[in-house]
Order: sequence, then structure tokens, then C-alpha cells
Amino acid sequence: MWNGAQALREKLRSGRFVTGFAATLSDSVVSEMAACAGYDFVFVDAEHPPMDRQTILRHVMAAQGGGAAALIRVWGCDPSALKALLDLGPDGLIFPFIHDGESARRAVSACSYPDQLPGGVRGQGPMRAVRWGFGDGAGYLEDPGQYLLRIMQVESYEGWRNLDEILSVPGVDGIYLGPADLDRSLQAQEGPGVPGLEEACLDVCRKTRAAGKWMGAPVPVSREGAASVRAKGAQWGVCGIDADLLANGMRNCLETCENL
Repeated sequence: MWNGAQALREKLRSGRFVTGFAATLSDSVVSEMAACAGYDFVFVDAEHPPMDRQTILRHVMAAQGGGAAALIRVWGCDPSALKALLDLGPDGLIFPFIHDGESARRAVSACSYPDQLPGGVRGQGPMRAVRWGFGDGAGYLEDPGQYLLRIMQVESYEGWRNLDEILSVPGVDGIYLGPADLDRSLQAQEGPGVPGLEEACLDVCRKTRAAGKWMGAPVPVSREGAASVRAKGAQWGVCGIDADLLANGMRNCLETCENL
């Protein structure tokens, strides 16, 4: 049975930078193209774009069918909403706005069956996660964590401040940095001791690596930007967003035609 989570872990352990592509548009052809292009994973963004379950399923199937792992950025930690997404069989979930250990525990709990982790609340019915019964159902039910990366997104002053307790939660596999929201959150703070964005990002990377977790971050689409992210300590990242690349291509094409 396809295990994209394990494939990503093996690449990370080898020291190779693992690169993903963000799918925000509804058409799953985007995810298939990213897999064909050679990306290690597709970052299916269900937090901001208007994606329903069927749309997410098609993206997961397209990515995995092309040989890339599929990570879903979900919209929250509600177990009743996450259950169906887990049963689609993604290779990982990315949880936004994790501010402290308690929110990280809720995220991990939603991914875990009660007999596997204290506080686990996931209901059993893995469906596509065990390939409709044609895959390793017994192995999956024994330890679904081996088939799933659980990533916490740190993108607030509180998340930065409480990073140690987030990293100490059993079942947390890694951290994904959200620099845009983190910058806004830091600027909203008053008083001494508030770091700048660069300092906070470096601190998150350093602590995550020291804790033995996988450190991820957005990767600018340039050699200099990519080198900077890797120099900070990121081991994996998302490079390229479908809507941005399409918009930039349209803009460049139009400018070329207008300037003939």
C-alpha cells in the first residue's frame, strides 16, 4: 500500500530537501501536473480556498497517482470534520494557527484512535486510507501514524512563545512556519521582548531541529530565496502556488502581446 508519509520521512532522513507545490485551485489536474513535474508532495490548501471533500479527494488521488505525497492543510482541529479527511487517505495533515500545547494535543488527538493515544478521538472507518480494503488494513489500524505526518503550523506570537510545549506533544511530527501571519502577530504586540520576524523564524527553526522534528517553511520562487530558507534550517518547504504562477504567466503574456 502506498505510504507517502514514509517516503517523505526517508527523503528527509537522507538529508535531501523535500519540495512541495501548493494547490489552491479546484481542478485536480494541478496536483497531477505537480506530481509529473517531480515535486515530492502536493500541499492541498483546504484552509483558504473554497474546497469541499470531493475536491480535496480528487487532489489527493491525483497527487498520489502521479507519485507525489499529498498533505492537506486543514481548517481547524474539529474531530468531526477531520475524520472524513483522514479517511480519504492523505499522507499528512497541516494544522494552522497552533498557538500552544493544548491546540497541538487537540490536533494529534483528532488523528488518533482511543486505544493508541490517551485522548484519541478518531472514529474507525478508514475507507480510502486502506484503499477500500485492498491495502494493509490491519497495519493501518494498528498504527495510522506510520501513514500520516502531523504538522503544526506556527504563525502567531503565542505559537512562537509556546513552541517548546508544542514540540513536546507526543505525535507532533513537524512544524510549518507561517511567516506572513507571524509577522502581523508580532507587530500587534506591545512591550519589550517581542522579537522581529527574522529572529522569530530563526528561533523556530533552531528549536524544531533541536527537538528532532521536521522543519518546514514557504520557499520563495528564486534561487536566493530558496537558499535563504534552507540556510535558516528548513528541511522541507512549499515552492510555488498554482494561482500565483498562473496569474504571473497571464500578466507576462499580456505584457508581451501589448508591447509588440
